[in-house]
Amino acid sequence: GVSDYGLFSVIYGVVAFFVFIISAMNDSVQRFISINLGLQDIENIRDTVKNSILVYLLAGICLVSILLLARTHIIYDFLNIDATSLNSAKILYLIALFSIFISVLQTPFNALVLANEKMSFYAYMTIFDACSKLTVSLLIVMIPYQKVIIYSLLLLTSTFFVFCIYLCYAKFKNFLVGGKINVSIIKEITVFSFWNVFGNFAYVCRTQGINVIINVFFATTANAAYALSNTVLNSINSLTQSFITAIRPQIFKAYAEKNIDRYNVLINAGAKYTFSLLFILSCPVLLSTEQLLSLWLVNIPEYTVGFVRFVILVALIDSFSSSVITGIQATGRIKKYQVVVGFFVFISFPVTYILYRLGAPIYSVFIPLIITSILNMFLRVYFISSLSDFKSTHFFKSVALPCALSALISLSIGYYISTSISYGGVVQLLCFSSLYSFISILSIFIFVVSKDERKLIVKYFGSKFK
Repeated sequence: GVSDYGLFSVIYGVVAFFVFIISAMNDSVQRFISINLGLQDIENIRDTVKNSILVYLLAGICLVSILLLARTHIIYDFLNIDATSLNSAKILYLIALFSIFISVLQTPFNALVLANEKMSFYAYMTIFDACSKLTVSLLIVMIPYQKVIIYSLLLLTSTFFVFCIYLCYAKFKNFLVGGKINVSIIKEITVFSFWNVFGNFAYVCRTQGINVIINVFFATTANAAYALSNTVLNSINSLTQSFITAIRPQIFKAYAEKNIDRYNVLINAGAKYTFSLLFILSCPVLLSTEQLLSLWLVNIPEYTVGFVRFVILVALIDSFSSSVITGIQATGRIKKYQVVVGFFVFISFPVTYILYRLGAPIYSVFIPLIITSILNMFLRVYFISSLSDFKSTHFFKSVALPCALSALISLSIGYYISTSISYGGVVQLLCFSSLYSFISILSIFIFVVSKDERKLIVKYFGSKFK
């Protein structure tokens, strides 16, 4: 039900709120492994992996212990939970802790897979994870009671199986055997991670923190709408995330090899095509939000349509920064960057609280989100230009402006079609959604893809149809 889903999202949101430290260390481990792979330093990779496993184990134990001690205060005093749902909330809290602890232990192995660019294994694991969650969703329909608790237990089981597969993956025994505990490596990883912590903390405040604020000022039905909007975004964003996941180690290695030309090309291409892929998938959702949601939900919770559209808009702005952030991390000089950009990401959290306190409507949360996302895009480009030989003028001229123009043209044409022609039914909805995606592809091909890239695409498809 709507209330149960809202309860699930807010409990998992509170626990996930504290995982920003571990997420920062995950990025750090992948960065160090990729840099050492670029330098072909196998012994240093072994040392990095062994020390990171130790750090993650200790960090996971500390995190779970702190959250266990704070359980009563969080559930009874902090969150706005109906009295009839308190027992379910306590059980959900414990299940969420176990699930997150397993994810924490998995992160060094995940970083090792990505740094070595074993994308086939990563793809299989992503498919397995998606299929297991789909299976869980289908099974929950047949369960007559305690659905939210059983749903959480099944997700925990899925997480544990994924961890076991990563642990047993045999191709990295060469990196897992040997190595030694080294205080200097632990310190190097920890110091680099420390400056990632604020940025990750700010991002968590912008997602899970806002979810908690919505719960404080509104009911769990509003949390359900916010959670559903993020679920929709995650569904259409999975392809773009896979793309940037694949390009990250290449950027790290290019910088380690001092191949600055390739480093610049990868960052610009990553930003351009991350936005393009996300927009192609999200354009139909932006234009037919309510109709598409009705295929999935019998009763669409209030605010869901608006949340979905605004969340996608913020994600499109942030997509320009994905490869730029990786380029900054590759330099290793992230202290000033994380303090400045992290502050402006974080500021949307207290501003949202103030707006709600003053009686602003629920959609006002997206005013600070959109403003800070645009500002941070400019700040990230400034920092990468000052830390490397990256050309900011080329980025805006060849990436940001063409992408924004193609999106504006596609949405304008799509909006004209949607208001001029009425359509209903699943088949017609899917046909018009495909049309909107085709229009966005055509617009991107004309305005975003460079002349050389267009020639390569035409040549490739020409050879296929000969």
